[in-house]
Amino acid sequence: MKQPLANPTYQPVPHPETRFASFREFYPFYLGEHANRINRLMHLLGTSAAVLSTSRVLLSLVPYLLARLDLQSSKEIKALQLTLGEAGKVILRGIGIGYACAWVGHFFVEKNRPATFKYPLMSFMGDLRMLFEVITLRRSI
Repeated sequence: MKQPLANPTYQPVPHPETRFASFREFYPFYLGEHANRINRLMHLLGTSAAVLSTSRVLLSLVPYLLARLDLQSSKEIKALQLTLGEAGKVILRGIGIGYACAWVGHFFVEKNRPATFKYPLMSFMGDLRMLFEVITLRRSI
């Protein structure tokens, strides 16, 4: 049985007096910090850019892995290769786009301070979970 969706209406949740002890406690607060639909769209765009850039770099490892296993790879597979410098640029670009979209959404649209400053890991997990829930049609934008 699926768990009920956390904060499905994106209602703001007050920050507790102490720090959040778990992601389960944090996630409804995270969603409340994204009450504005445009801010959520900015986050989904930024998170998608970061996920896609990371996926692209991971995909570039396929030709190297095939070569290590002494397997032949096609011209198309070899075209996936990136140099270390190119891979770094792709990752940095994805992260930069991700943060730029999220921070523009918070500072200029939602007019609040990103939770990333206090909860960097849980905020990142929140970005990924919200994206997953939207992609799987469990959560509306």
